[in-house]
Amino acid sequence: MKTYDLSLKGLFKDPPINLLKLVLGIEIDPKKVKFLDVKLPKLVEREADLLMEYEGKIYHIEFQSTDDPKMALRMLYYHFLILEKHNKVPIQVVIYVGEKPIKRMENKITNPYLSFTYKIVDLKEVDCKSLIESSQPSDWVIAVLCRMDNEIEQLRRILQKIANLPNPNQRRRYLEYLTNILGLRKYRLNLLKEEVEKMPITFDVREHPLFKEGVELGIEKGVELKAKQDAINLYRKLKLTPKQIGEILEIDPQKVEKWLKEENLLKEG
Repeated sequence: MKTYDLSLKGLFKDPPINLLKLVLGIEIDPKKVKFLDVKLPKLVEREADLLMEYEGKIYHIEFQSTDDPKMALRMLYYHFLILEKHNKVPIQVVIYVGEKPIKRMENKITNPYLSFTYKIVDLKEVDCKSLIESSQPSDWVIAVLCRMDNEIEQLRRILQKIANLPNPNQRRRYLEYLTNILGLRKYRLNLLKEEVEKMPITFDVREHPLFKEGVELGIEKGVELKAKQDAINLYRKLKLTPKQIGEILEIDPQKVEKWLKEENLLKEG
């Protein structure tokens, strides 16, 4: 460290209030100044999800599965790292692949000293048809995360297109991609299973761990829905208490009570 650095830092420990007023534009009361630790966290190595150059422009894409309120800060950090390395301002996009609605993730940082924006694309709002019509198998796979007006029909089309690929290794690879991607839309795994069983496909997607998990979740959900309906019927016909219904169906009475309240059959509290 150079000697003037040490001197300047020492001087600012005894605040030069007029200088601070000039550079910061605010009045300084020395008694209210709190000095913070000047040692900042070291920059950690970052790896972007996708960085590409096209026609002289840099494009940066991040895939995000959670509604991260700090995403804008992360993108700003990437912005400067990319600018420093490539000497070009990147065009940045976050592709949101999550299932829950975006409520906390902002696409900008705006304050009196900084204005930064990037684009967020929520795949749930993208019509899958344009991707299914693509000539690229990767588009077909990503389509399963998009909006589907008719899930059965459109999943069937995706599977058929993959099954018609001429190369067996290519078919296997994209079916595996498809199953992995559906880990983000587990409720569609059972629909996929129904269609797979109708098709002679070399790679049996049913053996994939996520596929099995999705099927099990679907079965469990189906059992619970039936139990809920049985509980509601018992209450409506016989006016039994949640405890009595729980004993008959061998279900936790608190769960029965919760179901009845959801249907406005029992009052809260």
